[in-house]
Amino acid sequence: MLVRPAVFVVLTCLAVSLQAQAPIFTAAGVVNAASYAGGPVAAGELVTIFGSGVGPPAPAGPQLSADGQHASTLLGETRVLFDGVAAPLLYASGSQTTAVVPFRVAGKSSTQVQVEYRGALSSAVTLPVAAAAPGLFTAAASGRGPAAAANWPDGSLNDAARAAPRGSIIIVYATAGGALAPALDDGAIARQAAPLQLPVTATIGGAAAGVLYAGAAPGMIAGVMQINLVVPDDAAIGEAVPLALTVGGASSPANVTVAVRAAIDPPKLLSPYALRANVYKGQMHAHSTRSDGTQDPATVVAAYRDAGYDFMALTDHDTPAPDPGVPGILFIPGMEQEPNGNHLNRINVTDIALGNEQNMIDTTLAKGGLVFLNHPNWPGGYPQNPNWTDAELLAVRNYCGVEVWNSLVGSNSNAEQRADFLLTQQRRFTLVGTDDCHDVRNSACKTGSTRVFADKLAAEEILEGLRQGNFYASNGGAILSISTGGAYLALTTDRPAKVDFLIDGGTLVYSALSAFTAAYQATGRETYIRARITYDFDKTMAWTNPIYVRRSSAESYPECKAP
Repeated sequence: MLVRPAVFVVLTCLAVSLQAQAPIFTAAGVVNAASYAGGPVAAGELVTIFGSGVGPPAPAGPQLSADGQHASTLLGETRVLFDGVAAPLLYASGSQTTAVVPFRVAGKSSTQVQVEYRGALSSAVTLPVAAAAPGLFTAAASGRGPAAAANWPDGSLNDAARAAPRGSIIIVYATAGGALAPALDDGAIARQAAPLQLPVTATIGGAAAGVLYAGAAPGMIAGVMQINLVVPDDAAIGEAVPLALTVGGASSPANVTVAVRAAIDPPKLLSPYALRANVYKGQMHAHSTRSDGTQDPATVVAAYRDAGYDFMALTDHDTPAPDPGVPGILFIPGMEQEPNGNHLNRINVTDIALGNEQNMIDTTLAKGGLVFLNHPNWPGGYPQNPNWTDAELLAVRNYCGVEVWNSLVGSNSNAEQRADFLLTQQRRFTLVGTDDCHDVRNSACKTGSTRVFADKLAAEEILEGLRQGNFYASNGGAILSISTGGAYLALTTDRPAKVDFLIDGGTLVYSALSAFTAAYQATGRETYIRARITYDFDKTMAWTNPIYVRRSSAESYPECKAP
């Protein structure tokens, strides 16, 4: 008979006693980390798991992975697995652990969840999966009461002492909104705006709130949603006005509130911007061999298609441009004419107009076309030697817009100064971005663009967007959304950018640095407001159209059509 040494028996017993017990939890113990509601989980949702042995005795807080860009999937020797995939962790303790549901559960009907502590693995718990299951974060981290909301633009906490005026903007935070576009990695710290794929609506006191942005919260872990809301003009007033969020048909639990107060007669803004499903990139000033360009029409149009443009107008000099039939890009007819040496683009026309500048504008609009005044700083710059003098610009009316950017003009490409001069003279128009390309091999080509918000890529929708002003100009920068609510102009971009807000005469009144979202509140003293973004990383820009301050209820945004 083999007799074991006493020391061996003692060490064996000690090893058994040190082995961690398997974590224990149930489906009912997995809740939304913001609302504490149970039920289905959604991709990117922050969930808290309540149980026994679901983490270390001493709580462990969030840590970044080695790359410094993601939340760690291991905290205090604890992991949480969804279908075998380790989830990013934000907190771990023996009684509760908070994880982020991996985005790859999107589209599944259920997921298997396990908690592992010191190598001991819990039984698998099956949870249903939903496209979204939103929960709002609250100031007391209780899932009820005042929302964790900030008043825009001062960033003050929304509470009874600092209620948001009707018509103002508030920022709230939530989780479980589902998939993002563009997608972000599990556990990534959001470095750019990434809107939710599903539609988002909100109510404050039962009244529909304007949703300016709903998606990843820049600077926070992917899965935390930032929602920028316009407090409705008819919202209830009080310290605890109910707030509800709906994502793709799934609504947040009740009992979350915000504080609202009466507005103080804010000015109203006239804006051309309306929410549409898509934004389409277009070129409306380019030339082919039909006039003074280097390549034939089909080659020019194909080059822009291959560069990611969605629509294009060829504007050869004094000659209509028939559709060359290039697939994969929408072609719009047009031409450039230069009465008295002053160049203008006539879009959506196929006939040559006669007469002076005003005759050409009136003829074009009467036929359903659009007119944009070209390169006002060409050839020698302003005020030294401009194509259009101030007097000539003031002598014409009813044109649709002015080229704020023309890539070919080089150092004189930016015509903001000319636009501001005209705007202060009570002219009303939009701002377009173009290339004026004559040779697609030129580095200036395929850089400028006019980007139209529209539901689909069809000629009638693009032309209507251009006519109404529902677009912005760009030489590389992108704007995801432009909206107004009450006295606020707000926009969202996809990369960190300097956002400048300018008013009468091009006066800079506010800049947001390295921002994804920014807003300006009109005081009522302005005639117009416009915004310009400049990307941090490459200094390319984008320009909104002017937003006008309404002086009477009879005013409307000027449309590009015959008077």
